[in-house]
Amino acid sequence: MRIILAVALAALLPAAPSPAQPAKPRATPAPAAAPHPVSPAAAVAMLPETIAGWRRGAVTDFSPRPGGAGLGAAVEYRPEAGGAGVATVYVYDRGRTRLRDGADSPEVAEELDTALREIDTLGPVRHYRVESRRPATAPPGLRCEAMVMRFEGGVQADSLVCLGVARGRFLKLRLTLPARDAVAAERIAAELGAAMVAASRS
Repeated sequence: MRIILAVALAALLPAAPSPAQPAKPRATPAPAAAPHPVSPAAAVAMLPETIAGWRRGAVTDFSPRPGGAGLGAAVEYRPEAGGAGVATVYVYDRGRTRLRDGADSPEVAEELDTALREIDTLGPVRHYRVESRRPATAPPGLRCEAMVMRFEGGVQADSLVCLGVARGRFLKLRLTLPARDAVAAERIAAELGAAMVAASRS
């Protein structure tokens, strides 16, 4: 069972954000964000080496890939003590230059919807289905949704996606853990998310 779960979790990450849909026109543009001092790949590489018992892994840069402009970069975190579980942090902007920091903008709501659709779309390819979904407690600067996922073979996992904007870029966290304690999974996501928002703004 442990091997099956490890394989299931490994199938989830990392995946680049899907290409953006045409943006809806808005009457009032968001205030201009501060210029980006570093590339997305450099930004994720500068995130803390360890956060709440999770250790940073390799960086994946999506920008050199065909169609990768604006899709940024990602970095994985895994439990320092070992065992199943993976968190991936994505930093990207989809080519937008006026994203407002925080989690209360229409752009964040739209991007979170896109992220949730991506998860549903990838289910048949990566052999899982989303059994339930609900809003989750989020740290300042992020919005989170919690899901229960069932993989082929009956293995279940708790998964969260959190999204906000920091320094004019989307900051997305995907966390997937063995389905044991949904409240604990939510707490871990909040700890990781808070640390990542703070690091991204520094």
